[in-house]
Amino acid sequence: MPEPFALRDRTEADAAFLQALYLSTREDLQQALPDPALLQQLVAMQQTAQEAGFRLRFPQARQLLLLRSGLPIGRVVVVDTGPQALRLVDIAITPQARRSGAASAVLAALQAHAVARGLPLCLAVAHTNHAAQSLYRKRGFATASEDDLLAQMVWQRAPA
Repeated sequence: MPEPFALRDRTEADAAFLQALYLSTREDLQQALPDPALLQQLVAMQQTAQEAGFRLRFPQARQLLLLRSGLPIGRVVVVDTGPQALRLVDIAITPQARRSGAASAVLAALQAHAVARGLPLCLAVAHTNHAAQSLYRKRGFATASEDDLLAQMVWQRAPA
């Protein structure tokens, strides 16, 4: 039987893992920049910008590490926006742990928390991220609005 997943708050000691995780999500940069030193510099700058953007847009967000067997396999950024909604800001899973049920487990836990609070669960997903869109639809999310880059998706428990 596979080990259950766990979440814990991010710490400063997680910086190296988070940088490697961010790099694993940027295959576009890895292909475009064959120079490892330049790639590391650009990834560090973009990761810093991403985190600053999260802090600016979602100052109350929690950054959590997703663990399996005590080892980090992903990161989750989530914010409870009060009486309006629960928002999944970002989720990233290491390549080795993708398709292991990790993201589904996180979504199920967030959906249970949303139900307990009587709130919808919201997120945004890039139009180019077909795998994530498929997962969200399987978990019952529906597109509420969209622009040229992102689809805003919402999950609400069906009325009893």
